[in-house]
Amino acid sequence: MLTELQFNQYLDRHKLSYEAREYFTTTRNQQASRMVGARATTNICSWFYSEKMGHTVSSESYSAERAFIVINEYDNSVFELWDQPEPVPIKKYTKKGGGRTSWYTPDFVVYKSPGPTVYEVKDRSSVLCALEKSPENWVVEPDGKITYLPAKEYFESIGIKFEVWVASKDIRYRVFNLEMALNSRSQERIKLLEHKIDAAFEESFCWSMFDLKNRLNLDSYTGIIQAIDNGELFFNWDSSLFSTPKGCFLVKQKSLLEYIDEFLGPKIYIDGFLSPITVEELPPNSYAQEALDRLEKIKNNEKGRTVRRWKSLINSGVREGLSEFQSLIPKWFFAGNRKRKINSVVETYLIDYLLGHHAESQGLSDYRSYIQYRVDAQVAHPMYPPVTRTTFIRRLRSIPPEVIARKRGGKRSANAAASPSDPTERQLKAEIGWQRAAIDHYLADIFLVFFDSGGIPHAMRPWVTAMIDLATGCVLAFSVSFSSPSKKSCAKVMRDCVRRHGRLPKGIIVDRGPEFKSVYFSALLAHSKIEPILRPTAHSRYGGEVEGLFGEFKKQWLTQRPGNLADYKEARGVDGKLAPKKRAILTAYDFFREFEAFVNWRDSNPRGIEIEAPRVRLSKHMREYPFVAISQSFDDEYALATAVESKKYKVDPQRGLHIGAMWYWSPEIKSFGGNKPSIEVRIDPENPHVVFGLIDNKWCPCFSSRINRYSALDPISQSVEGLIAVEAFNERQKIKQEADEEIVRIIRKMSEDSKANEVSQIVEFESDIRFDEENETSIFDKLKSAEIKPLNAESWEVKHVWGV
Repeated sequence: MLTELQFNQYLDRHKLSYEAREYFTTTRNQQASRMVGARATTNICSWFYSEKMGHTVSSESYSAERAFIVINEYDNSVFELWDQPEPVPIKKYTKKGGGRTSWYTPDFVVYKSPGPTVYEVKDRSSVLCALEKSPENWVVEPDGKITYLPAKEYFESIGIKFEVWVASKDIRYRVFNLEMALNSRSQERIKLLEHKIDAAFEESFCWSMFDLKNRLNLDSYTGIIQAIDNGELFFNWDSSLFSTPKGCFLVKQKSLLEYIDEFLGPKIYIDGFLSPITVEELPPNSYAQEALDRLEKIKNNEKGRTVRRWKSLINSGVREGLSEFQSLIPKWFFAGNRKRKINSVVETYLIDYLLGHHAESQGLSDYRSYIQYRVDAQVAHPMYPPVTRTTFIRRLRSIPPEVIARKRGGKRSANAAASPSDPTERQLKAEIGWQRAAIDHYLADIFLVFFDSGGIPHAMRPWVTAMIDLATGCVLAFSVSFSSPSKKSCAKVMRDCVRRHGRLPKGIIVDRGPEFKSVYFSALLAHSKIEPILRPTAHSRYGGEVEGLFGEFKKQWLTQRPGNLADYKEARGVDGKLAPKKRAILTAYDFFREFEAFVNWRDSNPRGIEIEAPRVRLSKHMREYPFVAISQSFDDEYALATAVESKKYKVDPQRGLHIGAMWYWSPEIKSFGGNKPSIEVRIDPENPHVVFGLIDNKWCPCFSSRINRYSALDPISQSVEGLIAVEAFNERQKIKQEADEEIVRIIRKMSEDSKANEVSQIVEFESDIRFDEENETSIFDKLKSAEIKPLNAESWEVKHVWGV
């Protein structure tokens, strides 16, 4: 990133106008003019951390804008890249030739050595659609480039260059490889020995990454990728992938790249190999058999008008370059009268009905809708009969299903009903472990006992938050909570990942829940330079990796455990005393152990078509591509960074901080003397016996009196204690309140009985440690039916006089 002096010298060097300098200076000194993703429907929004800029750069689409950011981040001629610059007034043209003024926000401003440029970034399909819908604004220039005329005219009027950057599927491989090369720069430079490189390429002019790593006795591919990044080795950025080292071939001289394919065997498939073939070129079996029968009759010298017509077809086909076989292929696919046979009045009303009443009627079946249509059509156009049911269904099926689904069920239903995108047009998914991970939550279909009164279990359903690696499918971390998803859930799963692996994924994909869009979560990811990626809103096709984990856990594990709700209909249909909540026997400790066992079992089993288990693939990627993951140690700094923000609390110099049911103390509190100030406190999301207080400009840990005992617990017990002490605190308070109310009733009853009998009373009841499945309102319920007897002694008698 340029310094202020370098930036001014850069503007002077390119002799910009006053208006241009003002625009660039304003863009550089202000935050992005808008938040990306506010109106995104199917877009994946992300915030790419730019080492060049020292902060994140936002992108509203993964295939176009993010690709543009990666390419410019890698380009050494680019000094700075700014997203969402200041909006400007432009004049859009209408189809009638007029104009109207509106505000326009470009996507990026790029300061590069040839000069500053303002960019609009689009994918190819969006550009083609714009050219068709608004040809007066979107035009193709003489050099073949596409531009947005209103924006170009405005920026050129103040002396700024404007371009439209069009992303196509051809850049998919290049973007992936550039990102890997950028990641390799975070590792310490591994200098490959030049004499070993020379010796290897003396043996063969090209090597695969896999073979070259073994030839040089390297532990990882880091040094090879760094050598490519520095221009010491070369490969095809647009057709090879660093993630497939056996298919990524390298040369030492760039001019030799074009000869590599001559020494390789033919591939089954290459990008863009297949395309649609017409029936005339390759007919189905029935068509081919008919053409063969016709050729056989011609060869047998059969006579007749039909044979003469076939010979005429052959002669015509030969002139067009077709073989005899192709010339005789039946043209049945041209058959049929494609002209509309329905009256225009009937056709118009039918379409209006389908897009109106039918689309807006939730739960209305096609048959009932057709009956209603017939009744309404007889009123709307009595002179013409309604269409048949077959025609009604055919017209209904011709309407895109997402149109009907949106009106019936909103955005989520429309996204679920929409057709998937073309696989060949999609950007590459995560290929290397730790490249991308996903986090999501799941309200587990089971009840866990969080308090046992000696016969009456009190149970709650836990929330599970999991982080899963998208390249390998391996579960990286998980956490369990009794509270609804929150910032605390996010912090716990991030901590678990760091403790287990000592690293974090390069990017994390999440939904648009409030806990993921919070400032806290964004700051937490920014602390480790992790790229946050938001899935499209209300789109059920995204996030399937984590949902698949939860679905497997539910079907393959929970159904075999007591107190489960896996079969919801069954749980709803049982008697109250057999309800899952009353049959719960598993504790939070049990659930932690069992989910851990399930994850270990799952990650050791085959997934998809891979020949290695997820756990094995992840370990292999960590060894071969160590630069992909972000190294992160669980130290006091990260413990503070993952502490949940909280409000201010008053400090008692004699006792410390009173938060919840505990007191916390730190020697630094003595500095307050007799004052009772309020200080900012951050709550640890896991350890209930520590909080962080801001004292004298330092975050000081404050401990409860049970911290030493807590330190001696095993890892699962520590997690469970935080779960019970903090997240089940409110439920435990309810039980305690019920118990306090019950003891008042017991004391009053004993007092009344004592007044009546004029003797002291004792309470006798049978101890029963079994669960009482019919009553769980209070731990003192058994006292209600206990037998009360007078107290007898051998040598003395106690009497009380009650009342006046």
